[in-house]
Amino acid sequence: MSSIGVGKWKVTTIDCGWHIGNKVNLTPGKDDAPVKLPYLAFLLQDGEKNILIDNGINERFLIDGKAWGGCPADCGEKDVVNSLAKVGLKPSDIDIMLYTHLHNDHAGNAQLFMNTRSYAQFDDYDNLLNPCYGETVRRDHDPAVIPFLKQNPNLILIEGDMDLMEGIRIIKTPGHTRGSQSFVVNTTNGLRVFVGDLFHLRCMAFPTLTEMKDYDGKTVKITPYDASVPCVASTLIYDHYALYKSYDKVRAYCPAWKPEYLICGHESAHLYGEL
Repeated sequence: MSSIGVGKWKVTTIDCGWHIGNKVNLTPGKDDAPVKLPYLAFLLQDGEKNILIDNGINERFLIDGKAWGGCPADCGEKDVVNSLAKVGLKPSDIDIMLYTHLHNDHAGNAQLFMNTRSYAQFDDYDNLLNPCYGETVRRDHDPAVIPFLKQNPNLILIEGDMDLMEGIRIIKTPGHTRGSQSFVVNTTNGLRVFVGDLFHLRCMAFPTLTEMKDYDGKTVKITPYDASVPCVASTLIYDHYALYKSYDKVRAYCPAWKPEYLICGHESAHLYGEL
């Protein structure tokens, strides 16, 4: 993977709050039980630029303390601002905003980055404006972000793959949404692929795993799938055929198919140094 560049990007997990959902929604047929999971963003730094991947969910999307799907939650703009402050940054210090996709829990605080150079797939922006029926029913999008994105003169909509800069490649990985994208990054810990919600959790990409962490750092035992299952197509995947194509695409970028190479959109382990 030397063509992507040197491993100069330091990664910091940005805690954007939490919600309590039922794991069976992510791993159908397995573990019908509540689990506390994070909303996450990721900060990339090389000593010159500050790049943020996603920006969490906004509190305006909560109803009576519950987020998407009626999940109890504590999250919002304050979490993003406070987490950035812990590493000495303000939202205005972010040079580039990268969106894995434009669902409410990944682009909910777009108002903080209205003049920031931002990248999303054209198909995902179109998906925000014209969501599929399932996304409408689920309330996957926060309509309030639309004017924030429209008014950003530095929003760049791309189609397909591109090299962003040394050590960062954008690859289109539809499945969770038709315009989802992932980021292949040569970090100071080695190559990592930031997959957003293509795989919400590592156990969805590696179905034989037997444990995971929750938001509070507690180890949770989970039920593995049979080894014949390549990856888990959850109830939150809108195009299963595209998912499997994206699965193979992500695998092709990883030096080996191991959990450590994937950075997932709601994986609690990333809060505890697994990056």
